[in-house]
Amino acid sequence: MDFRILRRMGHFLAVAEEGHFGRAAARLGLSQPPLTAQIQALEAELGVRLLERTRKGARPTREGEALLPILRRLAEDAKQVEALARELRAGRHAPMVLACVTSALFDYLPPLVRALRAAQPDSAITVQEMDTADAVEALRRGEVDFALARLDRDRPPLSVLPLGQDALVAALPEDHALAAGEAPLPLAALAQEALVLLPRSISPAYFDRQVSACREAGFEPVAMREVGSAMAQLAFVAAGLGVALVSSGMARLRPQGVAFRTLAGPVGSVGVALVWHAERASDAAQAALGVARRVFSVT
Repeated sequence: MDFRILRRMGHFLAVAEEGHFGRAAARLGLSQPPLTAQIQALEAELGVRLLERTRKGARPTREGEALLPILRRLAEDAKQVEALARELRAGRHAPMVLACVTSALFDYLPPLVRALRAAQPDSAITVQEMDTADAVEALRRGEVDFALARLDRDRPPLSVLPLGQDALVAALPEDHALAAGEAPLPLAALAQEALVLLPRSISPAYFDRQVSACREAGFEPVAMREVGSAMAQLAFVAAGLGVALVSSGMARLRPQGVAFRTLAGPVGSVGVALVWHAERASDAAQAALGVARRVFSVT
């Protein structure tokens, strides 16, 4: 592999993000002429023009815009490679690769990783944030050792250890008519509200539980739009673009512009589970399983 092209892609990404050759050069620790030369070399290698200069700086061309999502993923992968290499240089071994859904990043990931580090201090741990569907596929392909995901039952060859119960709460714009109040909110009160939902493809069990809860409350959910993550749900709610049903753990983030109401019932959700490939469980997965049972008091 020619690593020079990866470096040049990073240079292009910096200019695209900064919108200015001078600021990008300062960010990269280069002077501007060498940076310009690197971009020109990349354009020559790819056979497309990536940037166009403007009076205010620089911006990607149509071809450059098309490449940006891929380059951002490459940059994130490169950071993970660097982080793992740093762990290995420090003398750690037997890397553990963990996939984690966004809604488990705060309540479940920290205690699990801290306990794993305490139990196996010489093991490097890499965490990859991904949704449940992607985590399942990564487990099937052997790309991760185990996952924190929202599954409610075994899906052979994947096994599931539920780590705790969860409930849905209503996330509302802070100026919404239903935002105030201490008593649990009936889910039926949201019957006419546009819901900001996660696509079913991201987590079928989690999506189906939300829909069935709405039907049990006597209405079909009115979906305004689908977004790609729980954090995006909260951002859309804060912007006044709808309301959302989210896991109770997300309420502890207290994002500005969002009010949370407990739902009457309570309304159960699909909780976070430790998931692993039972037919080829790695030493890392077995270690995580033992630690998770102890940390979260589950069997």
